Formats: sequence, C-alpha cells, structure tokens
Amino acid sequence: MTAADRTGPALARVWGKEPALLPAAAPADPAHLHRTIVAACEPFRAGTVFRALPQVRLQTPFGWLGAPGRLLPDAAESAADHRARLRREPPGSGTDAGYLLSVRQGLHLDPALWSAVRDALAELWRHVGRPCLPVEAELTEGDDFTRVRGLAAPSGHAVLTWVTAGALEAELHREDGELRVLRATAGELLYWPEGTRWRERHLDGCLTLRISVPRAQHLATGVVKDLLAEEVRGRLAYDGTVPHLPWPPPADRPLGPAAPVGAVGEAVRAAAGGEELAAALRVRWAAWCSSAGLDPVPEPRADVPLAPGQRLRVVSDIVRVPDGPGRWIWAVNGHAFPIGGAAGERIARQLEPGREPTVGELCRAVGADEHNGAVTALLRTLHRLRGVDLTDGGRADG
Repeated sequence: MTAADRTGPALARVWGKEPALLPAAAPADPAHLHRTIVAACEPFRAGTVFRALPQVRLQTPFGWLGAPGRLLPDAAESAADHRARLRREPPGSGTDAGYLLSVRQGLHLDPALWSAVRDALAELWRHVGRPCLPVEAELTEGDDFTRVRGLAAPSGHAVLTWVTAGALEAELHREDGELRVLRATAGELLYWPEGTRWRERHLDGCLTLRISVPRAQHLATGVVKDLLAEEVRGRLAYDGTVPHLPWPPPADRPLGPAAPVGAVGEAVRAAAGGEELAAALRVRWAAWCSSAGLDPVPEPRADVPLAPGQRLRVVSDIVRVPDGPGRWIWAVNGHAFPIGGAAGERIARQLEPGREPTVGELCRAVGADEHNGAVTALLRTLHRLRGVDLTDGGRADG
C-alpha cells in the first residue's frame, strides 16, 4: 500500500477530532501550480479587480497591496525567479521582508488541474463523507511570511493543505486550550478540524494548495439565501417604479411597507414554502457531488459533431439524482442537467468510466437508430462537459 492509498483512511481517523500531518503527494507538481498562479495574476497586473474570481492578493509585512501590478509574477519567471526579484525591489527593497501571494478560487482556469484536484478530493471524501456545501480552493506562494488571520476566531472550516515546495509551520489553538505546532514540507498534507484558531508561517519558498471545507451549520445560510433570491427574482416583474412611502405619513393608520417591498416579502414566503427551492437545492447538490465540492467549475469546451462510428472514452463519473417519476438530474464535473425517460436509465448503464463505446453502439443500446438525435445530443453535452473524450486521435483537451 502506497502513502497515497493510506491518506484517506488516516484522515478518517482524525477527521473532526484533531490536527494531523499526513504523507500525501499533491494533485499537481509545483511547476504546474505556479503556471496556474501566473495565469490567475494576469488581469491583476493592470490593477485591482473587484468582485471577480479568482481573487488575487499580495500580502507583505507592511500590509496587503491593493494594486501590486508588476510585483506579480509573469510567464517568463519561475517561482524562484519571482521570489528573488521581490527581494531586490519593493516590497522587499533588498531587505529580508517576506511576502505571501494568494490566489483564491482559481482552479477553474486550468481544467486539467481542476480535474486532478477534484479526483484527489473525491478519494478523500470516500473516507470522510462528501461536503454538503462548496469548498474553497486557494493556491499560495510565499517566503518568510506569517499569516495570522486565523487567530481572530475559531474556524468554521476544516482545512486541508498540501505543501508542494518549501515548508509550512502551523500553530494550532483548539477550543479546549490544546496547542499543537506542526511543520509540513513537500509531499505532506496538513489537516486541522473546524473550531481551530491558527497562525502559519510560510518558509523557504513555500507553495501550497489549500482546501477549506465548510463545517459550521450557519455557512449554509448564504447558499440557501442565494437560491431563494434567484427564485424570488423569477416570480417578480419589475414595472419601472421606484418603491416609496407617502410623506407625510398618514395620521389615521399605521404605516405599512412600500407596496413593492411587501410584494418581495410575499414572494419570499411563497418561494420558501414551494417545491421550487427544494428542486433547486437538489440540482445544486448534484452539481457539487460531481465536482467533489469544487466551485467554480471550468467552462464547457466547444461543441463538436459526432458520427455513429466515433469512439468515445468515458472519463468521469456521472452523478444521477432522482427528481420525480421517470426524471433524473445528471451531473458531471460540476454541471447539472435534467434527463427523463427510460432511455436515460439504459444509456447510463453504458457510461461507466473506462469504457470506450462508439456513438452508434450507445444508440443501439437504448433500442434506437444509430443516428438517433436525442442520444447524440446527450453525448455531445457530455463531451462539452468533459465527461467523455474522443478517441482515435480525436481527444479534445482543454
């Protein structure tokens, strides 16, 4: 049994109980992670980008730099080159001042990396259970920098950090007063459970991949609120008026809410008590299951025509969630869509990872002509979502 095979069971033994340091190779090598960081930084070289993912931050002992510009790495630099340059110019200016470059939620920029991380997480979740909310991924490159944000309050997240280069020292304070100090180096996975206060020091050109797993119940509020807001928007038509109250207020009766505000309240009550919210949660849950919680997900790739003789390779598991009589929600790589009818059930049995059927074979498996438009459309959707690849030299990467 390899170290990778032992990681899941070892994590299960400490999950939700105590911090641990486990041998575990990261889902990608340091050079690949650095290239993803550089790609995420590109829009930020011109200034700060607000309310967008990925989120890029350069932190120094003097504070967070809101517009780091050319201090960010470029495509011509390795991680070591970038580290050396920051020692020669601001914020280092030739001193020993350290830095931490953080890229939050940037894995979707690189579908191959996203898939590798998803597969690694899916294997871990097999042992500890799937998260019911999306996880947050963060890539960091840092040197001689101490991050203290985790000391402010007990974390509502469990944290998994792969170290791929350098060293990461974590000072972990538990609610029961226990203090643990763990040092992870390349090839190790550092875990601490929810309820931990933490401070960490990035050393020797430390490069990490961190996954924060929501564990506190209140974190579900934001997800439900967003879905509820979507349902409410679908129920209300905007008539162009501005909500207002009469002025001066009437003296002979209590002043109620403005009519449009009251309409929103009624729509919220109707949406919360209806089936639509539950259905939306089922769809979102299916998508998260298929992505191992990673969100956002890569954009679908370009559509391609499929002929009956085209051979396909099934490369991803398809999550299927019942959605009523004869109806299913299918999800692959974080994308969910509805499927109905008995043909969907029959074709699902033919789409096990590793199989390489032709389009015509799949059509015939459901009792249809090899040119069946519904089956071909489904297979084109699965290809766009990277659930199947083309073989015979026609593999569609990216």
